[in-house]
Amino acid sequence: MEAGVTPEPTPPDPSPDAPANPADPPAAAAEPDEAAARAAGLPDAARRKFMHRVYNMTLGFWVLAGIAGTGYTAARYVWPTKEGESTGGERTVTFPKKELDDETMVKVLVEGKPVGVFRAADGVHALSLVCTHLGCLVNWNPDAGLMICPCHGSRYEPSGQVVQGPAPLPLKAYDVRVSGDTVVVG
Repeated sequence: MEAGVTPEPTPPDPSPDAPANPADPPAAAAEPDEAAARAAGLPDAARRKFMHRVYNMTLGFWVLAGIAGTGYTAARYVWPTKEGESTGGERTVTFPKKELDDETMVKVLVEGKPVGVFRAADGVHALSLVCTHLGCLVNWNPDAGLMICPCHGSRYEPSGQVVQGPAPLPLKAYDVRVSGDTVVVG
C-alpha cells in the first residue's frame, strides 16, 4: 500500500436476515407470530381460513340452488306435464248453458287442464286447449270453424283432428252433454 492512502473499508456481507434497505422494517415485524396476533386482537389464521371456507361454501350453495331452480323451471317449460299425468282438479265440470249461448267458447279446467267448450255446426264439443306441437293454448275461430294455434299456425277440426301442422297429434276430446240448462264436461 502506498503511504498516506487509507484503504476503504469493505462493507459487511449482507446476511439473509438483514433488510435490503436499512429503512425497511425487519421481516419478523412484518409477520407477527401467533401470540402477538392474539395479543393485538387479530383472529388467528386457522379461524380466518375456516370462516372463509364457510362463507365460500354458503355462497356456493346459493349459487347452485339458483342454477338448479332455473334449470328445473326451464325443463318444465320445454318438457311440460305429460298427457295422462294428473295435476289435480275436478273430473267433471258443469256450467250454465246460457254461458255457451253468450260466448263463442267457454274455458274450463278439467283435472287441472284447460278445456274449451264451443258450438260447431254439428253440435257442442269440448277439446283440450293445449296444442300438441309445443303446448301453446289454441283458440276457437267460429268463422273458420277451426281451433287455431296462435304460435305456429296448427289448425284442428271441431273433433280435434289435425287439419294443418306442425302439430303431430290431435287435440284430446272430452265428453260433453247438455242436460237441461246445464252443460256437463268430463
